Amino acid sequence: MKILENNILTISSKHTPIVVCAEEEEILKSLLKALDKNIIASPILIGDASKIRDILIDLEAKDSDFIIIDEIDKEVASEKAIDMIIGGGGDFLIKGLVDTSIILKAILNRKDKLSSKGDIFFSHVTVAELSAINRTIIFGDAAMNIAPNIEDKIKIVENCYNVAERLKINKPKIAVLSAKEKVSTKMKSSQEAKIVADSLKDDDRFIIEGPLALDNAISKQAAKVKGLVGEIQGDADILIMPNIEAGNIFYKSITYLTDSKNAGVLVGAKIPVVITSRADTEESKYNSIILGALL
Repeated sequence: MKILENNILTISSKHTPIVVCAEEEEILKSLLKALDKNIIASPILIGDASKIRDILIDLEAKDSDFIIIDEIDKEVASEKAIDMIIGGGGDFLIKGLVDTSIILKAILNRKDKLSSKGDIFFSHVTVAELSAINRTIIFGDAAMNIAPNIEDKIKIVENCYNVAERLKINKPKIAVLSAKEKVSTKMKSSQEAKIVADSLKDDDRFIIEGPLALDNAISKQAAKVKGLVGEIQGDADILIMPNIEAGNIFYKSITYLTDSKNAGVLVGAKIPVVITSRADTEESKYNSIILGALL
Protein backbone atom coordinates (compact mmCIF):
# COMPACT_ATOMS: atom_id res chain seq x y z
CA MET A 1 0.00 0.00 0.00
CA LYS A 2 1.48 3.29 -1.12
CA ILE A 3 0.32 5.38 1.83
CA LEU A 4 1.87 2.92 4.30
CA GLU A 5 5.14 2.43 2.45
CA ASN A 6 5.57 6.18 1.94
CA ASN A 7 5.01 6.91 5.62
CA ILE A 8 7.19 4.07 6.91
CA LEU A 9 10.16 5.78 5.28
CA THR A 10 9.72 8.69 7.70
CA ILE A 11 10.37 6.53 10.77
CA SER A 12 13.87 7.13 12.09
CA SER A 13 14.26 3.71 13.72
CA LYS A 14 12.83 0.25 13.13
CA HIS A 15 10.31 -1.13 15.62
CA THR A 16 10.21 -4.60 17.15
CA PRO A 17 6.98 -6.59 16.96
CA ILE A 18 6.06 -9.27 19.48
CA VAL A 19 3.97 -12.11 18.08
CA VAL A 20 1.75 -13.98 20.53
CA CYS A 21 1.43 -17.70 19.66
CA ALA A 22 3.59 -17.27 16.58
CA GLU A 23 3.28 -20.78 15.15
CA GLU A 24 1.34 -19.50 12.10
CA GLU A 25 2.88 -19.75 8.64
CA GLU A 26 1.22 -16.73 7.00
CA ILE A 27 2.22 -14.40 9.85
CA LEU A 28 5.81 -15.64 9.68
CA LYS A 29 5.86 -15.15 5.89
CA SER A 30 4.66 -11.57 6.37
CA LEU A 31 7.31 -10.93 9.03
CA LEU A 32 10.03 -12.25 6.74
CA LYS A 33 8.87 -9.87 4.00
CA ALA A 34 8.89 -6.93 6.44
CA LEU A 35 12.38 -7.92 7.59
CA ASP A 36 13.59 -8.21 4.01
CA LYS A 37 12.33 -4.69 3.30
CA ASN A 38 14.03 -3.40 6.46
CA ILE A 39 10.71 -2.24 7.97
CA ILE A 40 10.97 -3.96 11.37
CA ALA A 41 13.68 -5.04 13.78
CA SER A 42 14.17 -8.68 14.84
CA PRO A 43 10.68 -9.94 15.76
CA ILE A 44 10.08 -11.69 19.08
CA LEU A 45 8.13 -14.92 18.60
CA ILE A 46 6.36 -16.30 21.67
CA GLY A 47 4.71 -19.70 21.34
CA ASP A 48 5.43 -23.35 20.65
CA ALA A 49 9.13 -23.06 19.80
CA SER A 50 9.30 -26.46 18.11
CA LYS A 51 6.44 -25.65 15.74
CA ILE A 52 7.79 -22.15 15.08
CA ARG A 53 11.21 -23.52 14.13
CA ASP A 54 9.63 -26.19 11.89
CA ILE A 55 7.76 -23.48 9.97
CA LEU A 56 10.87 -21.33 9.69
CA ILE A 57 12.78 -24.32 8.29
CA ASP A 58 10.02 -24.87 5.69
CA LEU A 59 10.27 -21.18 4.78
CA GLU A 60 14.07 -21.46 4.52
CA ALA A 61 14.40 -18.73 7.14
CA LYS A 62 17.14 -18.31 9.74
CA ASP A 63 16.50 -18.62 13.48
CA SER A 64 18.97 -15.79 13.99
CA ASP A 65 16.53 -13.34 12.39
CA PHE A 66 14.15 -13.87 15.32
CA ILE A 67 14.06 -14.12 19.09
CA ILE A 68 12.06 -17.25 19.96
CA ILE A 69 10.53 -17.73 23.41
CA ASP A 70 9.02 -21.14 24.14
CA GLU A 71 5.58 -20.89 25.79
CA ILE A 72 2.66 -23.13 24.80
CA ASP A 73 0.15 -21.69 27.29
CA LYS A 74 -1.72 -18.98 25.35
CA GLU A 75 -2.63 -16.89 28.40
CA VAL A 76 0.91 -16.99 29.76
CA ALA A 77 2.28 -16.16 26.30
CA SER A 78 0.01 -13.11 26.17
CA GLU A 79 1.07 -11.97 29.65
CA LYS A 80 4.74 -12.38 28.75
CA ALA A 81 4.25 -10.29 25.63
CA ILE A 82 2.62 -7.48 27.62
CA ASP A 83 5.37 -7.57 30.25
CA MET A 84 7.97 -7.28 27.50
CA ILE A 85 6.15 -4.31 25.96
CA ILE A 86 5.97 -2.55 29.33
CA GLY A 87 9.64 -3.30 29.95
CA GLY A 88 10.66 -1.81 26.61
CA GLY A 89 11.45 -5.16 25.00
CA GLY A 90 9.09 -4.63 22.07
CA ASP A 91 7.00 -1.96 20.40
CA PHE A 92 3.73 -3.50 19.19
CA LEU A 93 1.80 -6.76 19.32
CA ILE A 94 0.77 -9.17 16.59
CA LYS A 95 -1.90 -11.82 17.14
CA GLY A 96 -0.92 -15.32 16.07
CA LEU A 97 -2.85 -18.52 16.86
CA VAL A 98 -4.62 -17.13 19.91
CA ASP A 99 -8.10 -15.75 20.53
CA THR A 100 -8.26 -11.98 20.46
CA SER A 101 -10.05 -12.01 23.82
CA ILE A 102 -7.02 -13.59 25.53
CA ILE A 103 -4.69 -10.85 24.28
CA LEU A 104 -7.16 -8.12 25.22
CA LYS A 105 -7.55 -9.55 28.72
CA ALA A 106 -3.77 -9.43 29.21
CA ILE A 107 -3.71 -5.81 28.04
CA LEU A 108 -6.63 -4.76 30.24
CA ASN A 109 -5.00 -6.43 33.24
CA ARG A 110 -2.15 -3.93 32.83
CA LYS A 111 -4.13 -0.96 31.53
CA ASP A 112 -2.55 1.30 34.14
CA LYS A 113 0.74 0.85 32.27
CA LEU A 114 -0.71 0.87 28.77
CA SER A 115 -2.97 3.90 28.87
CA SER A 116 -2.11 7.52 29.46
CA LYS A 117 -5.69 8.22 30.61
CA GLY A 118 -6.12 5.27 32.95
CA ASP A 119 -8.68 3.59 30.68
CA ILE A 120 -8.65 1.85 27.33
CA PHE A 121 -11.26 1.82 24.57
CA PHE A 122 -10.36 -0.55 21.77
CA SER A 123 -11.68 -0.24 18.26
CA HIS A 124 -10.63 -1.82 15.00
CA VAL A 125 -9.39 0.58 12.33
CA THR A 126 -8.98 -0.42 8.70
CA VAL A 127 -6.95 1.44 6.10
CA ALA A 128 -7.95 0.55 2.53
CA GLU A 129 -6.69 1.64 -0.87
CA LEU A 130 -9.73 1.53 -3.14
CA SER A 131 -8.83 1.46 -6.81
CA ALA A 132 -12.44 2.12 -7.87
CA ILE A 133 -12.27 5.64 -6.43
CA ASN A 134 -8.47 5.97 -6.49
CA ARG A 135 -8.36 6.95 -2.83
CA THR A 136 -7.39 5.70 0.59
CA ILE A 137 -10.26 5.30 3.06
CA ILE A 138 -10.00 4.73 6.81
CA PHE A 139 -12.97 3.13 8.54
CA GLY A 140 -14.10 1.65 11.83
CA ASP A 141 -15.35 -0.47 13.41
CA ALA A 142 -15.39 -3.72 11.43
CA ALA A 143 -14.22 -6.23 14.02
CA MET A 144 -14.43 -5.14 17.66
CA ASN A 145 -17.45 -3.17 18.87
CA ILE A 146 -20.71 -4.93 18.05
CA ALA A 147 -23.26 -2.18 18.67
CA PRO A 148 -21.41 1.00 19.62
CA ASN A 149 -23.50 3.65 21.35
CA ILE A 150 -23.06 7.40 20.88
CA GLU A 151 -20.21 7.63 23.39
CA ASP A 152 -18.49 4.65 21.78
CA LYS A 153 -18.80 6.17 18.30
CA ILE A 154 -17.18 9.37 19.53
CA LYS A 155 -14.25 7.26 20.75
CA ILE A 156 -14.14 5.40 17.44
CA VAL A 157 -13.92 8.78 15.68
CA GLU A 158 -10.93 9.64 17.89
CA ASN A 159 -9.19 6.33 17.20
CA CYS A 160 -9.71 6.66 13.45
CA TYR A 161 -8.50 10.26 13.52
CA ASN A 162 -5.31 9.23 15.34
CA VAL A 163 -4.53 6.75 12.55
CA ALA A 164 -5.26 9.39 9.88
CA GLU A 165 -2.97 11.85 11.65
CA ARG A 166 -0.14 9.31 11.70
CA LEU A 167 -0.66 8.79 7.97
CA LYS A 168 -0.34 12.56 7.49
CA ILE A 169 -3.91 13.07 6.29
CA ASN A 170 -4.42 16.74 7.13
CA LYS A 171 -7.83 17.75 8.54
CA PRO A 172 -9.61 14.57 7.43
CA LYS A 173 -13.25 14.57 6.40
CA ILE A 174 -15.22 12.17 8.60
CA ALA A 175 -18.58 10.74 7.53
CA VAL A 176 -20.78 9.17 10.21
CA LEU A 177 -22.75 6.63 8.21
CA SER A 178 -26.33 5.45 8.13
CA ALA A 179 -28.53 4.14 5.30
CA LYS A 180 -29.63 7.65 4.33
CA GLU A 181 -28.49 11.23 4.64
CA LYS A 182 -31.54 12.46 6.53
CA VAL A 183 -32.48 11.81 10.13
CA SER A 184 -35.30 9.29 10.42
CA THR A 185 -37.30 8.51 13.54
CA LYS A 186 -37.43 4.91 12.32
CA MET A 187 -33.67 4.59 11.86
CA LYS A 188 -31.70 4.76 15.09
CA SER A 189 -28.32 4.91 13.34
CA SER A 190 -29.33 8.12 11.52
CA GLN A 191 -30.28 9.75 14.81
CA GLU A 192 -27.02 8.70 16.47
CA ALA A 193 -24.97 9.85 13.46
CA LYS A 194 -26.52 13.31 13.77
CA ILE A 195 -25.75 13.49 17.51
CA VAL A 196 -22.15 12.34 17.03
CA ALA A 197 -21.51 14.79 14.20
CA ASP A 198 -23.12 17.69 16.05
CA SER A 199 -21.19 16.99 19.25
CA LEU A 200 -17.86 17.12 17.39
CA LYS A 201 -18.59 19.79 14.78
CA ASP A 202 -16.49 22.44 16.57
CA ASP A 203 -13.36 20.26 16.69
CA ASP A 204 -10.98 22.02 14.31
CA ARG A 205 -8.81 18.91 13.81
CA PHE A 206 -11.28 17.48 11.31
CA ILE A 207 -14.51 18.01 9.39
CA ILE A 208 -17.35 15.74 10.45
CA GLU A 209 -20.86 15.28 9.06
CA GLY A 210 -23.69 12.83 9.58
CA PRO A 211 -25.82 11.08 8.85
CA LEU A 212 -24.45 10.29 5.41
CA ALA A 213 -25.16 7.30 3.21
CA LEU A 214 -22.13 5.50 1.81
CA ASP A 215 -22.61 6.81 -1.74
CA ASN A 216 -22.79 10.42 -0.56
CA ALA A 217 -19.68 9.90 1.54
CA ILE A 218 -17.41 8.50 -1.18
CA SER A 219 -18.94 9.55 -4.52
CA LYS A 220 -18.88 13.19 -5.59
CA GLN A 221 -21.32 12.33 -8.39
CA ALA A 222 -23.82 10.80 -5.97
CA ALA A 223 -23.54 13.81 -3.67
CA LYS A 224 -24.10 16.15 -6.60
CA VAL A 225 -27.10 14.26 -7.96
CA LYS A 226 -28.74 14.19 -4.54
CA GLY A 227 -28.07 17.88 -3.98
CA LEU A 228 -26.13 17.18 -0.83
CA VAL A 229 -25.01 20.22 1.12
CA GLY A 230 -21.99 20.33 3.40
CA GLU A 231 -18.22 20.13 3.12
CA ILE A 232 -17.68 16.42 2.52
CA GLN A 233 -19.54 16.13 -0.80
CA GLY A 234 -18.45 12.56 -1.54
CA ASP A 235 -14.87 13.19 -0.46
CA ALA A 236 -14.72 11.47 2.94
CA ASP A 237 -11.39 10.24 4.30
CA ILE A 238 -12.87 8.39 7.29
CA LEU A 239 -16.09 6.35 7.52
CA ILE A 240 -17.69 5.66 10.92
CA MET A 241 -19.85 2.56 10.63
CA PRO A 242 -23.23 2.34 12.41
CA ASN A 243 -22.51 -1.15 13.77
CA ILE A 244 -20.24 -4.15 13.33
CA GLU A 245 -22.51 -5.75 10.73
CA ALA A 246 -22.15 -2.78 8.41
CA GLY A 247 -18.42 -2.50 9.04
CA ASN A 248 -17.75 -6.20 8.60
CA ILE A 249 -19.82 -6.49 5.42
CA PHE A 250 -18.14 -3.40 3.96
CA TYR A 251 -14.68 -4.80 4.82
CA LYS A 252 -15.42 -8.20 3.27
CA SER A 253 -17.10 -6.67 0.24
CA ILE A 254 -14.08 -4.56 -0.70
CA THR A 255 -11.77 -7.50 0.12
CA TYR A 256 -13.52 -10.17 -1.96
CA LEU A 257 -15.29 -8.13 -4.64
CA THR A 258 -12.61 -5.56 -5.50
CA ASP A 259 -8.84 -5.42 -5.85
CA SER A 260 -8.45 -3.18 -2.80
CA LYS A 261 -5.41 -3.37 -0.54
CA ASN A 262 -6.19 -3.44 3.18
CA ALA A 263 -4.53 -3.18 6.57
CA GLY A 264 -6.19 -3.45 9.97
CA VAL A 265 -5.19 -2.88 13.58
CA LEU A 266 -6.72 -2.54 17.04
CA VAL A 267 -6.05 0.87 18.54
CA GLY A 268 -6.92 2.53 21.82
CA ALA A 269 -3.99 1.61 24.07
CA LYS A 270 -0.44 2.99 23.97
CA ILE A 271 0.52 0.14 21.68
CA PRO A 272 -1.32 -1.07 18.56
CA VAL A 273 -2.36 -4.70 18.21
CA VAL A 274 -2.25 -6.26 14.75
CA ILE A 275 -5.30 -8.51 14.57
CA THR A 276 -5.68 -10.45 11.35
CA SER A 277 -8.13 -13.13 10.29
CA ARG A 278 -6.95 -16.58 9.26
CA ALA A 279 -8.67 -15.87 5.93
CA ASP A 280 -6.70 -12.66 5.35
CA THR A 281 -4.14 -12.76 2.56
CA GLU A 282 -0.41 -12.65 3.18
CA GLU A 283 -0.40 -9.17 1.61
CA SER A 284 -3.08 -7.94 4.00
CA LYS A 285 -1.14 -9.31 6.98
CA TYR A 286 2.04 -7.68 5.69
CA ASN A 287 0.26 -4.35 5.28
CA SER A 288 -1.14 -4.66 8.80
CA ILE A 289 2.39 -5.19 10.16
CA ILE A 290 3.53 -1.99 8.42
CA LEU A 291 0.55 -0.15 9.93
CA GLY A 292 1.41 -1.52 13.37
CA ALA A 293 5.00 -0.32 12.99
CA LEU A 294 3.78 3.13 11.91
CA LEU A 295 1.47 3.50 14.90
